[in-house]
Amino acid sequence: MRRRDFVSKALLAGGALSLGIGCKRRIEPVNSVDSKPQVILKSAPGQSIREPEREIPVLAETDVLVIGGGPAGTAAAIAASRTGAETYLVERYNHLGGLWTGGLVLPLLSTHAVDKQKRNKQVIFGIGGEMSQRLADLGMSINVENPTVDPEAAKYILEEMIRESGVKMLYHTWGANVIMDGNAIKGVFVESKSGRMAILAKVVIDCTGDGDIFNLAGENYDVMNYAIGLVHRLGNVDRIDTKKPGYIKMEVGQPTPLPSVNWVNMWGKENQDALDVNNLSQLQMDYRREIWESVQKIKKTPGHEEVFLLDTASQLGVRMSRILEGEYKLTLKDTMTFRSFDDVIGISGAWTSILYKGKKVPKDERPLWQIPYRSLLPVKTDNLLVAGRCFCFEKELVEDTRIIGTCLITGHGAGVAAGLAVKDNTIVRNIDIKRLKETLRQQGAWLG
Repeated sequence: MRRRDFVSKALLAGGALSLGIGCKRRIEPVNSVDSKPQVILKSAPGQSIREPEREIPVLAETDVLVIGGGPAGTAAAIAASRTGAETYLVERYNHLGGLWTGGLVLPLLSTHAVDKQKRNKQVIFGIGGEMSQRLADLGMSINVENPTVDPEAAKYILEEMIRESGVKMLYHTWGANVIMDGNAIKGVFVESKSGRMAILAKVVIDCTGDGDIFNLAGENYDVMNYAIGLVHRLGNVDRIDTKKPGYIKMEVGQPTPLPSVNWVNMWGKENQDALDVNNLSQLQMDYRREIWESVQKIKKTPGHEEVFLLDTASQLGVRMSRILEGEYKLTLKDTMTFRSFDDVIGISGAWTSILYKGKKVPKDERPLWQIPYRSLLPVKTDNLLVAGRCFCFEKELVEDTRIIGTCLITGHGAGVAAGLAVKDNTIVRNIDIKRLKETLRQQGAWLG
């Protein structure tokens, strides 16, 4: 029996889920009579423990459930709620924005690209454009193209937009497993300080970045090992004395909206498995030591004595892991040839050079490119959408698909699609594409 079938039969058959929606009293899980964990010895590499069956309280029943509050998840939740769908957003950290904010990856890439007339054109609009404009209005971003933002201001703006849209927010909560009825996802088990609970939903959007939800649902995917880094910020960079005897120019990163603060990127070790918790833990420790020692070296260099380590990112810089095998795999050729799609949900840009047909194409020659709705659709699971860096694309597109702007575009598209599926009482793969595009335009998206 497959895992998803087991979960379906164990929880949905016979009314096993007891609805506790609206109850203000504390709901405790009810364990089975034999409540002690069972240790089952295995030959190799170790042992496993069988967890007793238990009843799980239902925290909520909603229209749309978004798992992951990074750029994609935040945009998806806002977009879904603006269609009129009741929406819950689940985030494991204490902030929204994912690597854009908590990861200190501060530039909003890629806001621009070249159109057919070879003009450099803005492409990021809609909810992502609204976020960018509100940060600019606060004086908390620099540069019009690919703006660099202040992370605390971005956390504030994203959260304010969530409040204004009426999204129900759950921080400090982790999506732990799926609730299935055959091939249809019916909700997600979540873990938090309140224990294990269930959230039932008509549509679920996987914005975990690592594809945790579509993996648990049994979808096929590729895994891409990639470089993992850790970003940090330096303070007092405006006090560097370039005229001090013995001054040597040191690497102190890139400017931010705060004149005394720079952000310092780290590419990190190549070919890293972002799904191995032991590897992630070791990288975290190694990188923190590396950053500390690097900053001490800077401080000992004449002219840099007042520079200090302001902070290290609260999120490790995972760039890629699972990639969905969806209904359509976006190709490098699609993005380099102005390929148009009937089900386009948005357009993203280019921030770096790329190798195409054996030739290096520089950033200022890179075309703008469309993203089709089908690339957000899993093949097997009904009423599940995928947005963010784990949607369906060729690995050669990794540098474009993992960036903040693309995540905002895919999240916006997924959120509107989810809201329309609820409104029309249909599954997400059967929504009216014409209405999807009309609603995206009404929400400010640019589809070309």
